[in-house]
Amino acid sequence: MESFRSGITVGNGAAINVELGWIPDRVEVYNATTGTPYNVGFPNLMVIPFSGGGTNEISVGDTITGQTNGATAIIKQVLLYSGTWAGGDAAGFFTAERDDIVGTFTSEAVVSSASSSSATDDADVTVQAIHGFTSTGAIAAANTSIIAYVGVAGSNAKGFTIASGLAVEAKVLRWAAYRDDR
Repeated sequence: MESFRSGITVGNGAAINVELGWIPDRVEVYNATTGTPYNVGFPNLMVIPFSGGGTNEISVGDTITGQTNGATAIIKQVLLYSGTWAGGDAAGFFTAERDDIVGTFTSEAVVSSASSSSATDDADVTVQAIHGFTSTGAIAAANTSIIAYVGVAGSNAKGFTIASGLAVEAKVLRWAAYRDDR
């Protein structure tokens, strides 16, 4: 069953964590005090750009591991936009759900769990991205983003964070959070 929750909070000029028990796929935040158009974020689906894809093809369900800091992610989708795996020049984007990522990828080589043990570079990734936008189409800066909130160790307080730039002091914020069927 699809999950939906909505609510109201008051901005305080600092980031606000909204606990749902799950990380939403889509969140909308609207400043109800001023009528400012809403912001939309997609906190659960992380996008990891890659280039220099080696000849070991990375596929849906594979786990990639960063060779610099050991971050891992289970691949949900591979979006190839140029090159080929066979040619060793594949480039595009990996997607992964927030719960399936451990650590933070930097600009580094990654290896797939499906590769042979001798593989050292199945693709080169750059920093993972969180995708959100405002109603004006501008790219959201870190202080105006809606991002995943993973709670504290030992709790199930997952949800999302309304960044400080959206949580304007003494303004009523309405929010709606959605999660697709699992």
